[in-house]
Amino acid sequence: MSAKRKSTKKPVKKTAKKPAPKAAKKAVKKAAAPKRAAARKASKPSGPQIVHWEIQSQSPETLHGFYADLFGWDVDANNPMKYGMVASGGADGINGGIGGSPVPGSRVVVYANVPNIDATLARIAELGGATVMPRTDLGMVIMAIYTDPEGNTMGIIEG
Repeated sequence: MSAKRKSTKKPVKKTAKKPAPKAAKKAVKKAAAPKRAAARKASKPSGPQIVHWEIQSQSPETLHGFYADLFGWDVDANNPMKYGMVASGGADGINGGIGGSPVPGSRVVVYANVPNIDATLARIAELGGATVMPRTDLGMVIMAIYTDPEGNTMGIIEG
């Protein structure tokens, strides 16, 4: 025969949870409000926005096919420079391009929109950067390329 063991656990009383008073709910909402405001403020741009990206290559036609196959991008290189324009396909995406490189090697360049390229290049030099390509009007865009003090290549677009 088996003997039943007595449980040593005490029974737990179940109590109904009382709703919080309205004043307490308002205090919680007030405490959360600054966090939401800070999140909204942080999402607003605080300087020149990134407006374009570019993959510079020694063999851009090869990369047109590579990225079209990889991501399904529609690469439109139907222009005199055979520069492959890439539409982001989304409201939050940034359009870009795939083109030739003016220097040996390949690189990715991100472009920020600035009101005045010459003034920005002067400030870049003051801060230890260097101009790679001065202000250049390509017709559809006015741009320049520079390196930062660490040697990273970036671009700027005017207007």
